[in-house]
Amino acid sequence: MHERGRPRIEVNYPVTLSGEGSEGTGTMTNLTITGGEIASDMTAKIGAHFRVHIQLSGARSPIDIAIATVRWQRDHRFGVEFVRFEGNAKAQLEQMLNQSDTSSAL
Repeated sequence: MHERGRPRIEVNYPVTLSGEGSEGTGTMTNLTITGGEIASDMTAKIGAHFRVHIQLSGARSPIDIAIATVRWQRDHRFGVEFVRFEGNAKAQLEQMLNQSDTSSAL
């Protein structure tokens, strides 16, 4: 893998995926504002498009990604690029990532 332009935040959030005629679940293992890595038994071909529902910890509202494209796949892990957010999901994700950056810097 090559170096990313944005820092990754290690997470452990349950996700629900749907699209391309299939549905499944997995775990988001890292996140940036532009995408993330998902561990799942679901088959995800490079170039496939999914709707991704990320269940955050605590009382935070889930984040819904209307379209995420699979950019790489290896074993039971794959990377997605967020293409289109649902509602205020992008602002919510930015806020969550900024809070994570601040807390890890302390």
